[in-house]
Amino acid sequence: MTATKILIVEDDAALLRGLKDNFRAHGYQVRTANDGEKGLEALLRDPPDLALLDVMLPKVNGYEICRLARSRRLRTAILMLSAKCQEDDVVRGLELGADDYVTKPFGIRELLARAKLLSRRGNSAAPQLPDVPQGLGVRQPSGAFDGTSDVQKRQRPDPVQDADAPRPPSL
Repeated sequence: MTATKILIVEDDAALLRGLKDNFRAHGYQVRTANDGEKGLEALLRDPPDLALLDVMLPKVNGYEICRLARSRRLRTAILMLSAKCQEDDVVRGLELGADDYVTKPFGIRELLARAKLLSRRGNSAAPQLPDVPQGLGVRQPSGAFDGTSDVQKRQRPDPVQDADAPRPPSL
């Protein structure tokens, strides 16, 4: 299995170094950028599996990077990381297409767990279903799915009605 590629975009040098070291220690292939312009360029040039974006970045903010990534149909998982912790800030990030939003200060173990979860989900549009050997499953009569079956269809009971709704008189 190949290492998960992560792009970390953070302008605080000490925090960037700590994140880089922790993600590398957990088997990630890490690239970094220290401003939004470089981060956006790296994201578009070689989309990673996961992007960790600070919100308040010089040149281009994290919200804008996220919006542009989604407008370009990038399927990279995006985790926003920010000191902006008001509900409106979190909702804005999620509405722009972020997959998760973590506020500073944060615990590194929680951040790594959230990144692992997003990495496990992958960036494919549809989940991959396991191969099922032929002959397993429920046997269907001939024509069950194309409307040509000679098997009688079950009659469905009347739909459930609201208990307070008036009922028609019974005959």
